[in-house]
Amino acid sequence: MKRMGILQVCAVILLLVPGYLVLPGCGSAPPFQAGPVWPAAPERPVIRYERSIYGSFDLKRSFLGKFKDFLFGRSPDMTIGKPYGIWLDGDSRLLVVDTARKGILVLDLEGGAHRFIAKLGPHGSLVEPVNAVTDGTGRIYVADTGLRKVVVLDREGTFESFIGEGLLQTPVGMALDEDRGRLYVVDSGLDMVRIFSLAGEPLGEFGGPGNAQGSFYHPLGIARSAGDTLYVVDAFHFAVQAFDADGGFLFSFGSDSSGLGSLARPRMAVMDPEGHLLVTDALNHNVQVFTRSGRLLLSFGSQGTGPGLFRLPAGICLGAGNRIYVADSINQRIQVFRYLGFGPGRNES
Repeated sequence: MKRMGILQVCAVILLLVPGYLVLPGCGSAPPFQAGPVWPAAPERPVIRYERSIYGSFDLKRSFLGKFKDFLFGRSPDMTIGKPYGIWLDGDSRLLVVDTARKGILVLDLEGGAHRFIAKLGPHGSLVEPVNAVTDGTGRIYVADTGLRKVVVLDREGTFESFIGEGLLQTPVGMALDEDRGRLYVVDSGLDMVRIFSLAGEPLGEFGGPGNAQGSFYHPLGIARSAGDTLYVVDAFHFAVQAFDADGGFLFSFGSDSSGLGSLARPRMAVMDPEGHLLVTDALNHNVQVFTRSGRLLLSFGSQGTGPGLFRLPAGICLGAGNRIYVADSINQRIQVFRYLGFGPGRNES
């Protein structure tokens, strides 16, 4: 008889020991339990909490993978440290920009695979990555405030080039317009948005420090609508400002007053296919949902550690099945919600 490997021996021992007939996470799935919904009953629910992801061990994994976790503990590169920017490339490749671990955790939501990107070959490593987006080919654009530039990687994470060298101070939010061949980069240090070609050539800028319309005070995020409106999250003005594709000011909304709809410290935003703008608010510990013209429809979440609660939410993105992914920074997780729809008469601008 062939000599048994150590994993096979351990498996036999564990199967013979009372209390270890079923490994954690390897038995039958627990019965479904409905998560929190917003708004609460008796109103019709629009948002439902689904689950939280703390690392790749929360994804679909093989029996052997779960068994190795049980025997040897979870590998550090599987665990989320402090997520900030997140981006879903296609339907299943989730990029989590981890500001604690100084890199990008790439999670395969369908297959359970994972890898960590931090090295830039001869150019060293990522220093202070905060956000990432991908283009139609899977190329990754990483805003790194430590390097003061945008790092361009191929789909596999291999270094290709830098964008904005000598022009950027604190790059944070980014938005792609592949039809025009543009990359919009929010620079919170310079209080402006710079526009680059996808090859890295500077094409212009808009904004600048100040309190006038179209000026910024520590902008962080940017989202682009299907109609080419750019929404810039202006954190210390407690507002969102809207611009056309060339940076022409259109309108703004937001308030630092207390109460529903106030923006205490807005961070990131995303536009859904129905034209709603979802904005994360770090100090209100929630996500606020607006029409494209800035009318508040709903907010979900509050401060805490349980399902559907946040501590300093940051990045946000959308995925297949009307799912909403939110980076819950201090809780060290990505929370996943399901958008159930507002119903007739709630999508008007």
